Amino acid sequence: MFFKINEATVVDVLGVDAVTILNNLCTANLKLLDVGHGVETFVTEVRGRTLAHGCLFKNSTGFRFFGSPGQAEVLLGHIDRYTIREDCHPAEVESWAPGYLVSGDGAARLTKEWGLVAGEPPLLANQSYDLQGHVVQVYEIPWLGSGGWLCMPEDPQHGLLEFFAQQSIAEGDAVEFEKRRIAARFPWYGVDIDDSQLPQEADRNEQTISFTKGCYLGQETVARLDALGQVQKKIVRWQIDTTEPIAPGTDLLDGEKKVGKITSSVVDQGKTFALGFARRSHFDPGSQARCGDYEATVL
Repeated sequence: MFFKINEATVVDVLGVDAVTILNNLCTANLKLLDVGHGVETFVTEVRGRTLAHGCLFKNSTGFRFFGSPGQAEVLLGHIDRYTIREDCHPAEVESWAPGYLVSGDGAARLTKEWGLVAGEPPLLANQSYDLQGHVVQVYEIPWLGSGGWLCMPEDPQHGLLEFFAQQSIAEGDAVEFEKRRIAARFPWYGVDIDDSQLPQEADRNEQTISFTKGCYLGQETVARLDALGQVQKKIVRWQIDTTEPIAPGTDLLDGEKKVGKITSSVVDQGKTFALGFARRSHFDPGSQARCGDYEATVL
């Protein structure tokens, strides 16, 4: 299945010093990246709070960032703030849309037909493909789980839709996108997480955080939390015994004690699934709470 992506944060960070500046602001170790590879990462501020979340890919002139919509202004300002005389130039890419995110069986078919090679986790891959004379940049993006490919054609007359039809890769809608995103436990910045969270609270440590790279902005807080092992809340996937979506911000209670909060939800096959925060007492699968009139269970 493919999904037409009309809204996202796409930022280029160019210049010979781009890797130095970005590595000082990100939880992942960007200095280990070769051209054609990327990594999921958080951009943090001095207290370790998350200012942005997405995937950074290295290319021959710098880096390209992909993330949920609405992150560009803060990201650009943050990079500018910590760039003095370095050759580092961030800019929002405004003419990219649309892109096409291929997921599931469709992504497997694309991998086979185009000879795509995924990165060795936690690395992500970026390759180009010549589709009958039209160059398509292909980025490995985990928004809907592992194995997804974001196709970014360089030519408006790209022929991608015809290719998808030939391969019987159907188009999915916004509801199906949410089903897959929530099933993949991928938090959407600005919806599930924001600048009040620490990176570990998104529960994507293996994908996003290097605990050996050395100093970066907010590293002391992130390292201390890792050393103490005392994350007090994190994103988990909930199943709620109702066939109605749950409003974001709905509290989850154990008796009278608040033990979590729903951030996004979707109805799928007669059940409601959600992402939301859980307190430490409810990290484990099978933990239960009340969500309004309904029972909620951590998956």
